[in-house]
Amino acid sequence: MEGTMYQSFLRRARQFLPKSRGDKVAFAFLVVIIHLIFYFELYRVLPEIYHEPCLASYIHTAFMAFVYINTVGNLFMMMYVDTTTGSHVLPSVLKPGWHFCASCEANAPPRSFHCWECGTCILKRIHHCTFTGNCAAWANQRYYIVFLLYMSIGAVYTNIMNFDYVWDVMGGLTVKSILTMFAPLIMWLAGMAKAHTFFVSLMSMVCLIGGVFSMVLFYFHSKLTLMNRTVFEFNKRINDYDLGWQRNLEQAFGTRWQLVWLFPLLPSPLLGNGLEFPVNSDVSEAVKDM
Repeated sequence: MEGTMYQSFLRRARQFLPKSRGDKVAFAFLVVIIHLIFYFELYRVLPEIYHEPCLASYIHTAFMAFVYINTVGNLFMMMYVDTTTGSHVLPSVLKPGWHFCASCEANAPPRSFHCWECGTCILKRIHHCTFTGNCAAWANQRYYIVFLLYMSIGAVYTNIMNFDYVWDVMGGLTVKSILTMFAPLIMWLAGMAKAHTFFVSLMSMVCLIGGVFSMVLFYFHSKLTLMNRTVFEFNKRINDYDLGWQRNLEQAFGTRWQLVWLFPLLPSPLLGNGLEFPVNSDVSEAVKDM
């Protein structure tokens, strides 16, 4: 029994873990950086701001833990949820709006596309995320968006928290500190920066660059979510599935869309089955006229 469960877990892990070398490297980098930043803020920066435990330090610790749990939890769920067409019984007859996937040798529903990185067709494929090694799609869009949200919140928070600490470690605004900030490895190898200074400058740059990257992604994908579009539909200016912002959020986050940002394991059943999607009134009227 235990062997069967273990084999089942291994098969499931092979499905959601990154497959290509580039995805594996990007995913490993993301996981290491998330945990490293959490350690840096909790055990390096916070003790320098609050030398003794107090109410403020407890509040900061609780907030950091909340952001960390939601970041890691939504990342895991985004990868773990099955986004493929393999979990559905697909019709042998090509329905209107469907298309045949030669790679999968099966009919694929509207809004689904074959992902060459994942090696299968993805239901309502939004795009392939290199850092998770999986596609953001119909079944995991909620987790992907909330993951980006908490990455952005964490980045803003860490950059604010780090400012005074990094300023003190770098010794103020000097030519040496600027060079160390933007080229920490070179300055460390040249013997012009100590190991601690190198680590602090590296972490601050990761927080800054990662924060900008996360916020840009969050803005773009939030915009797609509010318009109920995939990246393909955005590029092709397809607006058939825009039902208004509230119904669009229900389509992406489920029936409890107002609460999904609180915790990744909070149930919020999705509407539909990922094979068929309601269209807006303009499309419905055009079909009637035909």
